[in-house]
Amino acid sequence: MTDFDALAAQLEQHPDYRVLRRLAPVDRFVPSSPEHQLRHALVVDVETTGIDQGSDVIIELGIVRFTYDARTGQPVEVLAAESLLEDPGRPIPPEIVELTGITDDMVRGQRIPEARVHELLDGVGIVLAHNAGFDRPFIERRLPAFRDVHWGCTQRDIDWRALGVGSHSLEFLMYRHLRAFFDGHRAVDDCRATLALLATPTADGTLPMLKLLETCRAPRVRVCAVNSAFETKDALRGRGYKWSGNDGTPAKTWCKEIPKADLSAEEEWLRSAVYTNGRGQAQVVDVDLKRRWS
Repeated sequence: MTDFDALAAQLEQHPDYRVLRRLAPVDRFVPSSPEHQLRHALVVDVETTGIDQGSDVIIELGIVRFTYDARTGQPVEVLAAESLLEDPGRPIPPEIVELTGITDDMVRGQRIPEARVHELLDGVGIVLAHNAGFDRPFIERRLPAFRDVHWGCTQRDIDWRALGVGSHSLEFLMYRHLRAFFDGHRAVDDCRATLALLATPTADGTLPMLKLLETCRAPRVRVCAVNSAFETKDALRGRGYKWSGNDGTPAKTWCKEIPKADLSAEEEWLRSAVYTNGRGQAQVVDVDLKRRWS
């Protein structure tokens, strides 16, 4: 009988090979301790009929509810992991079937059980998603209770580049951070993979979950470069600004969300790189932390 673990270990000793292992779902990350200040959170993910948040709809909602230590960010235990299918009321596009493996027959007559979702959401302090800017609008349109909780984005609210990872796609993070792969594009599998990322320290001991919580807890502002000259667009884009604002900021301008503690430095950069003639000033709006990624 072939000992594949031994073969993998042998390959890993050679500098020309990197071995990936299939991610094994974990329900307990660390032993329970009376010192834990337990809080409840959800990781969520959706599969949809497409990417248009105005016309496309959810066909699968994945939810993983877990506890974590509020002091350290350490995930402790998975309490529930569920895949909830929904009939979109129209044929699922062939490219979505190919991507997700979800067929019309699988969802026919299915409906997301709202009472069960509300049970899973009860007592939760934060909802997490990998690319929350995509998932949140779909989920809160279908399930309005998600509008009244804090959200965090495991893709954008962690500086993965500073942690030594050059891309923030879920599959690449799994490869670089965990040396693992998983069967993606089923919602609950993506949730499991996301939580595994959060629970695994980097080589220097940094816990990604703690970094995410630090980002989500800090007061934030949205800075908009109102009336910036056209020729400054590349500098703004390179600084992380995106075109068009929302949540009380002007449309059709360059905006960026930052920690409030970084505002003075950002305003100084704008004066030196954008408003170089001494005219103009950025508009700054406080961010409602419950509306982030909405």
